[in-house]
Amino acid sequence: MQYDVIVVGGGPVGCAVGRDIAAAGRRVLILEEHSRPGEPLQCAGLISTRTFSLSGVSRQVIQHRLKGVRLYSPAGQLMDLAGERVYALAVDRVAFDRDLAGQAVAAGAEMVPSARVTALAHVPGGVRAQVRRDGGSEVFTGRLVVGADGHNSLVARWLGLPPPLEKVPMYSAEVELEEQAQSLMTVFLGRNLAPGWFGWIIPLGAGRARVGLGAADRTASGKCNLRLLFNELTEQYPRLFRGMKIVRSTGGVVPLGWRERTYGPYAMLAGDAACHVKPISGGGLFLGLTAARCCAGTALRALDAEDYSEQFLSSYQQAWEAQIGGEIKCGLHHRQIFLDLSDREMDCLIGFFNKPYWRRLVLKHGDIDYHSRLAGKLSGAPPWARRFVTGGLKKLLCCCAAVSKS
Repeated sequence: MQYDVIVVGGGPVGCAVGRDIAAAGRRVLILEEHSRPGEPLQCAGLISTRTFSLSGVSRQVIQHRLKGVRLYSPAGQLMDLAGERVYALAVDRVAFDRDLAGQAVAAGAEMVPSARVTALAHVPGGVRAQVRRDGGSEVFTGRLVVGADGHNSLVARWLGLPPPLEKVPMYSAEVELEEQAQSLMTVFLGRNLAPGWFGWIIPLGAGRARVGLGAADRTASGKCNLRLLFNELTEQYPRLFRGMKIVRSTGGVVPLGWRERTYGPYAMLAGDAACHVKPISGGGLFLGLTAARCCAGTALRALDAEDYSEQFLSSYQQAWEAQIGGEIKCGLHHRQIFLDLSDREMDCLIGFFNKPYWRRLVLKHGDIDYHSRLAGKLSGAPPWARRFVTGGLKKLLCCCAAVSKS
């Protein structure tokens, strides 16, 4: 049987693509290498209310509602950004993923678990996927293939695309933890704790939380062991982690970069495979689900036109760039600024911004899906603030020190 679309990867983005195409009456096959959707867990499970609405999942996946963030600078300086509105949701990611998989199947998509795609090849009128499953080998064919197969995407390699610019490894654990800010996510900064990234506590309610960190700079302090860094984080803040018991731990990789091309003859990429990830926070669900809609729409138009050429599918690139490309580019720019900052400079900046004017600005305009919107609001701020937007953080440091003393 030939399918209209073969989706490689049964995560949230792959299932969203498959759902939308199948809902239009097309034959869709989703190949998922793991035995069950959502496992192994590889995400902190923090999303915006916008992302929740976009996903269409049940409210039962919501574990906790967050109204702000508590930030610890490298020197331990504390800054709270908290308001009354819910800015993020902690969700059960396993249940979230399974809900989306269920949506895809309900729409008519066929999902095959424990199916690892080992090779792809062009055949007349489509693509052939070689699959290893249950100790044997199977072959499936489709008119189009969508690669939603993560940071180490086979589909991307098949298209001859380079790997992501950067891959940030993560370690996270769900823990029993009594001492926590119940409505605030806690973020830890510092090159010794989480070089090139940050650490976090996400409260889940009922005495539980997710604790984790990433480490992008493997040469910092000569450390590359994420579990060692995790232990050092808990030791540096003993009051926050007193009595902590690890329930389960997990790891993952966040791919960062910009893909100039997320399409090819008979193929498109979406989600982590396409680097649809926020470079500031590492979140990929909002960008990935937004791109999934663009991908499904392009696939349906290609099927209607019976045109699977690279030129026709390039409209997918144009579509997702128009919706989320600016956010990715803005995030990459500010991530580079973040990487260039020393701990001393970071402490200086946090001290500078830890003032009522800036806290009000962030609470009013901050958006975890659109980081650029807050930067845009600074255009109406005083000249020294506008320099932060146009020239980057480092150019503001001397001004920070001067104003802080006034």
